[in-house]
Amino acid sequence: MDTRKVLEMGGGTVLISLPKKWAQRNKVARGASVLVEEVSPSRLIVSPVGTEGQSPKTTAIEYPRENISHVINDLTGAYLIGSNVIKVEGSQVIAREDRERIKGMIRRLVGLEIIDEDAKSLTLQFLPEPSTLDPEKIVRRMGSLTRGMLRDAKEAVRAEDAKLLSLVAERDDEVDRLYFLLVRAIRTATIDQELAGRYGLTPVECLDYRVLASFLEGLGDSIAEFSSKGATEVPRGDSARGITEVLGILEEMEEVSVRTFIERKQGRGRSGYLEVAAMERRVEESLRRIAQSKGVPTHLIVDLIGLLERISKTFGDICDLSLPTYQFGETQ
Repeated sequence: MDTRKVLEMGGGTVLISLPKKWAQRNKVARGASVLVEEVSPSRLIVSPVGTEGQSPKTTAIEYPRENISHVINDLTGAYLIGSNVIKVEGSQVIAREDRERIKGMIRRLVGLEIIDEDAKSLTLQFLPEPSTLDPEKIVRRMGSLTRGMLRDAKEAVRAEDAKLLSLVAERDDEVDRLYFLLVRAIRTATIDQELAGRYGLTPVECLDYRVLASFLEGLGDSIAEFSSKGATEVPRGDSARGITEVLGILEEMEEVSVRTFIERKQGRGRSGYLEVAAMERRVEESLRRIAQSKGVPTHLIVDLIGLLERISKTFGDICDLSLPTYQFGETQ
C-alpha cells in the first residue's frame, strides 16, 4: 500500500504522482497516456494504454493420457482458472469417441469455442471479454432458471404430469453451464484486482460469490433429482397436494434468498434472512404432515421429502451469506 499526497494546480485541478517502478514496468513515460476508469464513487483504476492487447493466457493439454477423463478434467480446470486459449495437442490421432467426449464438455462451458481442429489437435478460445461477465447478472440468470424449475415441478405434480417432470430435470444442464461461467468470472477477478474493481467486488465478496455458485449448482441438482424421482412415480392424492404447496413456498424462498444476497449492501440481509427462516418453518410443518399422511409410500418419504428439505435448507444457507455485511456494517 502506497499513500501519495494530492497536489492542486490552478483552476482546481488535482493530481498525484505515479509510482516510479510501476511507470517503468509499464513503459509509462513523460507524454504517455493512461486510462482512468471510475469503478465506484470512491475508486479509480489507472491502466497503461494498450494493456487490453496483451497476449492471451494459453494452456496446453497433452493427448493421449491414461484416461480421457484426465484430459477433460484438465480442460475444465484451464477454463475455470481463466485461460483464454486452450490447446489439446495429440501425439497421435484423437480417437472419435474421445473427440466426442471432449466436444461434449466444451458444450457445457459457456463462451468456449473451437477455432481450429485437425486429426491430432483442438484449439479452443474463450470469446467474451472478462469485463462483460458480470457475476451479479449470472447469479440472477441462475436464480431465474432454478425458480422456473421449481415452478414447473409444482405444475407437473399438480397435473400429475410425468413428462413435464422429466423436462424439468433436463434443464439442470443450463444451470451447470452458468455455474462454470460464474466460477471462471470469480476466479479471474480474485487474481485480477482491476477486474474485481470493475465488478465492484472486494476479496471477501468474491469468496461469497464462489460459495453462492456452489449453493446454486447444488440447488439445480436437487431440483433435477426430485423431478427425476417424481417422474418415475408421480405423487398423487393428498401427497401431491402437499408437495405442490411446498414447491410453491420453495419458489418464493428462491426469489427472496437470491434477491437478499444481491441487495445485501442495501441492508436487506437481516429482513431477508428472517423472511426465509419463517418460510423454512412452513416447509417443515408441511413436510411433517405429508409424512404422516396415510397411504404415502415409504420411498416417497425417504426420497422426495428429503430432497424438498434439502432444497429448503439451501435457501437458508444463501441468506447466511448476506448476514456478515449487515452485522459488521451496522452502526449503533
